[in-house]
Amino acid sequence: MDHTERLGKAPIFRLVLQFSIPTITAMIVNAIYNVVDRIFVGRFVGEDALGGLTVAFPVMIIAFAIGALFGIGGATMVSIKLGEKNIEQAQKFYGNLTTLILAAGLLMTAAGEVFLPSLLRLVGATDANLPYSLSYMRIITAGVTFQLASFSMAALIRTEGKPVFAMVSQLVSAGTNILLDYLFIGPLHLGVAGAAIATVIGQIIGFVMLFRFFFISKKSLLKLHKANLRLRADIVRQICLIGASSFIINLGTGISASFTNVALHTHGGDAAITSFGAINSLITLVLMPIIGLLQGIAPIMGYNYGMRQLHRVWHALWTGIGIGSVFAIIMFALLQLFPEDAASLFLDPASPTMSLCAQGLRLQILFLPILPISVLSTAYFQSTAQGGKSLFISAMRQGLVVVMVMVLPLFWQLNGVWLSAPAAEITMVIVALLMLAVDWRKRSRELLPDAAAPSPEMSPQ
Repeated sequence: MDHTERLGKAPIFRLVLQFSIPTITAMIVNAIYNVVDRIFVGRFVGEDALGGLTVAFPVMIIAFAIGALFGIGGATMVSIKLGEKNIEQAQKFYGNLTTLILAAGLLMTAAGEVFLPSLLRLVGATDANLPYSLSYMRIITAGVTFQLASFSMAALIRTEGKPVFAMVSQLVSAGTNILLDYLFIGPLHLGVAGAAIATVIGQIIGFVMLFRFFFISKKSLLKLHKANLRLRADIVRQICLIGASSFIINLGTGISASFTNVALHTHGGDAAITSFGAINSLITLVLMPIIGLLQGIAPIMGYNYGMRQLHRVWHALWTGIGIGSVFAIIMFALLQLFPEDAASLFLDPASPTMSLCAQGLRLQILFLPILPISVLSTAYFQSTAQGGKSLFISAMRQGLVVVMVMVLPLFWQLNGVWLSAPAAEITMVIVALLMLAVDWRKRSRELLPDAAAPSPEMSPQ
């Protein structure tokens, strides 16, 4: 059984573990090196510098959103076409994806040089933290093409049934970043610029490994042909439709973070923004493994949808949700029990900001136990070529966060800001579950030939 055919035949639970463990491991390491950036900056440069990275976060998310739009959209369509045994069409999606990523990276680098100061002010930068955020982001935007290319190539490698190689490239990238963080921020005293340089170098190392796999080793099923680099409207439309939900998730996260930064400054000052930087980093430690789980099950669902095996798609979804929920509940309990210990990774325990951060952490993470449902439901709709539904879930979630950030502080001031994300997520999970129930009934009638379609619980592996 070759690497791609096993996606349609091997037991689902085994596949989910085989594909998700490497991506989860890679995403955990990526989360750790993002946290390490903030640990070094918060403890060795200062709280204003940590605040600078906090307000830079929405701008960084815009770059990641572009990568998700094209990378996840393109990789999902490649996965579906491989499931349909349509290699020629898969190659066309691969070529168009390559062009889109390169063009987006170069445009974002140019735009960053012109608009960064105004953009950072717009997302909540203050006089105290603007110099730090500007110093950091000028370097990050200069290397954004490597970030976008690495993200999309890793997604493509997973669709070919080689998740371990994608994991190794991300581990090497993250490990490089961590080591250089220590060197640049510690002994060389380069501050936030050192953190940014370390990040870009790590991304370049990962890119080189992935580039070698596709273009030098010739191990990839996908071949880049010059004719396929020319953008075609129908292919670009399909890539964007499937990737739109991931784009909205990330762009909406950036927009909601911007509104949150402004609200935090209004009700809690610079200390609240700094606290949000620490809290957001801790939430990232939970979110990134769940995204890794998403990346692991997406090719399984996409391939089996292409083979019209809906029961296996559904089984993969709920296996992923089950695994993700156990992890999220454990992390929720630990952070609720030990908020000061977690916050002390970023802040001096004697800092007056500590009590503010601990209180915010307890409130902000109330949504963690249900997070896997909303995240993985978007993956299901993406992988079954229902980009519109996935887009709706993503847009609604982020829109609700913005609304809650504007409304809840009117009643509970700073606590209302912290509660905005949990209130939005609870609402969104209810909507996602209803959509999944409706879709199961509809799809089971369309794709399963037997009148008595197997229930999710009784689905064969």
